[in-house]
Amino acid sequence: MRRKKMEIYKDSLYSFEERATDLVAHMTLEEKISQVGNLGAAIPRLGIPFYNYWSEASHGFFGPFKYRPMDVTSFPVCLAMSQSWDREKIKRVTEAISDECRAYHNIDGDELHMWCPTINMARDPRNGRSDENFGEDPYLAGKLAASYIQGLQGDDEKYVKVIATPKHYALNSSENNRHCGSSNVDEATLREYYTKAFEYAIKEGKAESIMTSYNRINGIPASCNDMLLTTLLREEWGFDGFVVSDCGAVADVYGGNSSNASGQNVSGHCFAKNLKEASAMTLQAGTDMSCGTEHKYNLLQAVHEGLITEDVLNRALIRIFSSRFRLGLFDVKEQVPYSVIGKEAICSTKNAELSVDMANDTIVLLKNDKNMLPLKKEGIKKILVVGPNAIYRELGGYSAGSISKVVETTVNIMALEGIKTAVKDTDVEVLYEKGWCSGREFKGDALELLPGAEINVMGDDDNSEAMLAGIGDILGPDIDFEAIGTAFMSPERHKPEDTDYQADNAMLFERAVKMAKKVDYVIVIAGTDGTTASEERDRETLELPYEQDEKIQKLLEVNNNTVVVITALGSVKGVFLEKAHTILNAHFAGEAQGTAIANVIFGNVNPNAKLTATWYKDESELPHINDYGIRKNDTLDSKSRTYMYFEGKPQFPFGHGLSYTSFAYENMRIGQINLDANDTLEVQVDIKNVGNYAGAEIIQLYVAKEIPEGTVDNKPYRQLKGFEKVFLEPQETKTIVLKVPVCEITFWSYLKKKMIVEPGNYRIEIGRSSADIVCSKIVNISGEWEAPLTAVYAISNRTILKAGESAQLTVTATLADTTKLNYEEYRIKYESSNINVLEVDDDGNVTAKTGGCASVQINVFYKENSISKKVPFVVKCKEQMLKRLR
Repeated sequence: MRRKKMEIYKDSLYSFEERATDLVAHMTLEEKISQVGNLGAAIPRLGIPFYNYWSEASHGFFGPFKYRPMDVTSFPVCLAMSQSWDREKIKRVTEAISDECRAYHNIDGDELHMWCPTINMARDPRNGRSDENFGEDPYLAGKLAASYIQGLQGDDEKYVKVIATPKHYALNSSENNRHCGSSNVDEATLREYYTKAFEYAIKEGKAESIMTSYNRINGIPASCNDMLLTTLLREEWGFDGFVVSDCGAVADVYGGNSSNASGQNVSGHCFAKNLKEASAMTLQAGTDMSCGTEHKYNLLQAVHEGLITEDVLNRALIRIFSSRFRLGLFDVKEQVPYSVIGKEAICSTKNAELSVDMANDTIVLLKNDKNMLPLKKEGIKKILVVGPNAIYRELGGYSAGSISKVVETTVNIMALEGIKTAVKDTDVEVLYEKGWCSGREFKGDALELLPGAEINVMGDDDNSEAMLAGIGDILGPDIDFEAIGTAFMSPERHKPEDTDYQADNAMLFERAVKMAKKVDYVIVIAGTDGTTASEERDRETLELPYEQDEKIQKLLEVNNNTVVVITALGSVKGVFLEKAHTILNAHFAGEAQGTAIANVIFGNVNPNAKLTATWYKDESELPHINDYGIRKNDTLDSKSRTYMYFEGKPQFPFGHGLSYTSFAYENMRIGQINLDANDTLEVQVDIKNVGNYAGAEIIQLYVAKEIPEGTVDNKPYRQLKGFEKVFLEPQETKTIVLKVPVCEITFWSYLKKKMIVEPGNYRIEIGRSSADIVCSKIVNISGEWEAPLTAVYAISNRTILKAGESAQLTVTATLADTTKLNYEEYRIKYESSNINVLEVDDDGNVTAKTGGCASVQINVFYKENSISKKVPFVVKCKEQMLKRLR
């Protein structure tokens, strides 16, 4: 009996891209359109199961909404983790997170596309999502994001553990206007600042996917912005993955029908005539998938009316399905190394220990003027802990836990518990007074407790979609909802945030003040909660809510031995920052935050974290949050932001963080004072621990271009270009070597339309922070950067052909300085992997011969560099076409 030939998409001997192309070639137009939303419908005849591309894992697995209790490990939020300045430890954290993601997938099929990390610049602390990002510096944020992504996606040469999706691309650092606003900047600011972290995420992190933002960039919505999606992302950075829109962002391209009480447009850009045009426009621009139903309900008509071609749809689907093939979702488990990860990886002892270790390294010692910390347990009789944040957990955005989630942590250690545990074997008595209410209201039934929460209707029928509540119009009028499961709630897993929110605050605080007078030490756990700011809602002020500034000052008056611990989503302001002598900054540090806070307070851990965002004295020092200029010459009110341009004296500068020991910097030397643009700057410095505690210091290398006096220039005052964290025993000295390729010290040239190394003198600085430079030297840079070939973007106008049909390949070759090479400047060679299936000539013209699958390899040669790319093709035979018609 003759053996049936295996379909190419099922054959692991073919590349993932070839298999994806073949799978798409088997689909009808209607089936294709069912796959370009975040909920991919099942296609049983092709063996394609229903798939939800939307999962979250910002600092712990948080999806994909299976409506059952799930236990996960919750690590510190990304802003907190960034304060460790520890690339390797962040990678270990995301390795642990992705292990838990894979374990749940292997156990019961949870999906593996994670929509994280958030890497928008923290250029304004009022942003409602400040806790989700990696700080205000593009170099540091980019390096940390790359490590994060590497840990999440795994290190197997063939398969990916989970898909990382850095977001929100780009210039999305204000929540109040994200659906209708335009982030306007010049090209230098766009390239040097706002998109640089994304560049690191793609080039070094090798992210498999990326998410566009809601907003416009210089008037053009991100989801149809050719500058972002083609010029930067694919032509310059060499991105090969797929692009997904933020949820409802495609609808926003059309929108503009929603207004607030003042008549202001609060949703949509009015950039397209209708949803059909918006869907076609974004797909054509390179947004391969819409989070939402826009493509599902509008693309079919758009294709029939000629607004978009099926070939463009094919291109998007090949990118999308290639990611699922890379996850091993269409291969037998024995072929996929990550299929062996099981239940033992979920909430393991190893992960719990890592959550403590990471949390320890996120806490910044802002002030220790009296050297009161670390507290010596001996001789202490009573400690008073004050504040609702000491007992009510704040984990930050997209977190496990809280009353509205079925995803929960098995560990839940808040500050009060951590402090009590730290002194349990001593005679120290720990007392607690709430002091004030958190302001959270607990009432009503389970559904009423979830205003604005996710509404998820799971299934693969025409009326089943998962969208954020409030998306509204784009869902259409014919959506049916029905109960499909049970909400899991119990007192143990879902604790109310503040059961006595209506209590008398004056009475609560009076009790705290009376008690503060009677104890040896007061530890105030101050901060923000979920009512302060969030997604869709920025802060209007940096003040702590519930009049905490005044309360802290009063506690300082009655007991000078007061430690202030700030647990907030970002920087804060207040008179207490001046008056308090002992302050710790502990951004939402995960499930073990209480343990970490106690570890630092009592000296089990020597604080070693440093700020990654400037703490301003007042928001009035900043431009309007919707003004995306960062230099004073570029903002409407001539104000600047970030340590690179801010002219005032901050409350605490970028890079600031104290230790219980002291470090001396000595003997800075530079290997070469006169440098060519193609050289590498090498800086050495000796650092000695001159104190009595073992500890870690973060050495920061800054570069500043010397500007002649009287010259107006928009260059930064200084830029971080290197850092290293080093651990030292008391009296130990180590020599630190930092290397910076001169080509990383570049600026955008409007004259030459590329990134250049500007000749001149540069000040090389070593600092404890951006405002505490301990040594510096001048170097001279000359010559012109000979930028190498770094990216090749190859695209075909068609990838699915019939015998005798043709296609045209288009190739863009780009140098590291963003120069697009002319065709005559490089050599190109095309090769077909199977000349019986298709042929390609020297000009990239492809001709289909007979049924099958083959790839064209494009080899680009420029000077001493070469890059190869492959474009897959499927030539359909008559049998395939008949199957598709059936």
